[in-house]
Amino acid sequence: MTAAVSAQNAAVPPPARELRGSWIATVRNINWPSEPGLPVAKQQQQLLTLIESAANLGLNALIFQVRPAGDAMYASQIEPWSPFLTGQMGVAPSPMWDPLEFAVTEAHKRGMELHAWFNPYRALAGEKHAPSADHIRRRHPEWTMKYSIDWWMDPGVPEVRQQAVAVMLDVTRRYDVDGIHIDDYFYPYPITDAKKQKIEFPDSETFARYKAAGGTLELTAWRRQNVDETVQAIYEGIKGIKRHVKFGISPFGLWRPNYPEGTGGGLDPYEDLGADSKKWLQNGWVDYFTPQLYWTINRPKLGFITYYDWWLEQNTQGRHIWPGMNTSKIGDDRNAGEILHQMSVLRERGLKMTPGHFHWNFGALHKDLGKIGTYTKQRAYTTHAIPPASPWLSQTPLPAPVVGKIMPGGKLTVAWQHSDVRWMSATRWWVVQALINGKWVTWKSFFKDQLSTEWPENAAAVAVRAGGLGWETGEAGVVMK
Repeated sequence: MTAAVSAQNAAVPPPARELRGSWIATVRNINWPSEPGLPVAKQQQQLLTLIESAANLGLNALIFQVRPAGDAMYASQIEPWSPFLTGQMGVAPSPMWDPLEFAVTEAHKRGMELHAWFNPYRALAGEKHAPSADHIRRRHPEWTMKYSIDWWMDPGVPEVRQQAVAVMLDVTRRYDVDGIHIDDYFYPYPITDAKKQKIEFPDSETFARYKAAGGTLELTAWRRQNVDETVQAIYEGIKGIKRHVKFGISPFGLWRPNYPEGTGGGLDPYEDLGADSKKWLQNGWVDYFTPQLYWTINRPKLGFITYYDWWLEQNTQGRHIWPGMNTSKIGDDRNAGEILHQMSVLRERGLKMTPGHFHWNFGALHKDLGKIGTYTKQRAYTTHAIPPASPWLSQTPLPAPVVGKIMPGGKLTVAWQHSDVRWMSATRWWVVQALINGKWVTWKSFFKDQLSTEWPENAAAVAVRAGGLGWETGEAGVVMK
């Protein structure tokens, strides 16, 4: 290596970092597939279109729903195939394919993380699709109950909690996912009767059994304990299998009304949903926390900034706080400018928290609702960014790869590799930076198995770094044009 190149090597700034993600929902066919029972080729084409669209916009993470309601959008030995995929629960796609495996592979090909998203306790979403013989509703009807339009599993039943954990750990073990994610449905959102009186979740028998066995907690404290046990078991289970796989939760945006003082509305997630979200964050049972801050910035009592700042203050373990933004409300109570403003607020607090956010849901970006896809790409995601590092998961000091130029078919290409292949086991990503018009930009990232790419347009030099299992990056290897 020449002295000029090693000097360049030292001058390459660290890559830009920001988590840019979105949910892809499958329950009730919100985002994918467009309807149940489509031909496999059509399902694959629709999913690939969404993944390509996300990459073209500049996202670097997708949260893909794989357990809408006690079912599976992947080949599972524990739960039946989802009716939202094939039109009938328990019926496998034909010809056979695995949407989760497909999504993981295609996201990685485009340098994006893929997180598998599970609903922990919903048993059936609505009445449209009948449960199959091997579904929890048929195998153990005593563990399930109807509440509102859905059927729910009873979180007070230890076997229900064990099954929820088992499906997530099964996916952690068998798929090369980057994250496991659960949403805001713990105990269900309360419903009311004709007189506006709250209808209690029907778990009185389970609670009575708990009391009869010597349990001392009151009802809502017992419910919180049931959820806490699930959350802790998921986190510890994932770390016991693959430490680098991130666990994320997207709870309701506030912990309790009046935290901070003067905020909140009618719902108390702590009491009503059995969700002690602050405890999970402060116990370090998550790697990233995505409170659903689905309100506008200026909304009194329920403001985006108010809650983001409050959550930062609660973050005693230094985990990632990447809020959810309700991008799908554009055209209702906000325009695209509101979402861009929310992104910039998160960036302004970059000294406290490496910025990141998730869009609910991908349909808004994909369909360019209120021009949000266009504006995001043109104004917010003007250069590539890699996800923030998670030093508590991995911080391997990775060496600079050997970087060179090749000309396959007369086309200038940059190629790289570790001089010692043993470093490959600690490498999950490659980050490519380019010197364009005298300025280094973060250009693209690639999954570990890709070792070359076209020479970036107008680049005078290219730098490549290895990205570790926790998105730590090593020294840059540099090649001049």
